[in-house]
Amino acid sequence: MKHIATYIVLTLGFLSLTACHQGENDLFATAVINLAVDEGITITQVQAQAELTNVNTRQVTTTANFDGAILRVELLRGAYQILIEGVATCQDASGNIRLRQFRAQTDYVELVGTGSNATRLNLIFLD
Repeated sequence: MKHIATYIVLTLGFLSLTACHQGENDLFATAVINLAVDEGITITQVQAQAELTNVNTRQVTTTANFDGAILRVELLRGAYQILIEGVATCQDASGNIRLRQFRAQTDYVELVGTGSNATRLNLIFLD
């Protein structure tokens, strides 16, 4: 009887230790959004606001943390609508530098992989 009680206590202890793990790392991922333009144009700087809306939960994440033409943001994994509006410093093939207003958007992009999810959005120049 004493061995059965010891076995039950050890089994319950083992189950309680394996059941309690951090699962939140599996819920979030890094989205890497690359702003694309026509060949011959290079984006050197972006000043814009990005609005990422989770299609399922309708949660909105807003950021302006651009590194050149690349935006990295930590998000809950899922499907998103993305809208980015702002100003970009663009350099053409001949070296001319211009500030241009732009918009980039998509109604649906899947950011469901663990770790890093890359997507590319084409700029629409408004000027």
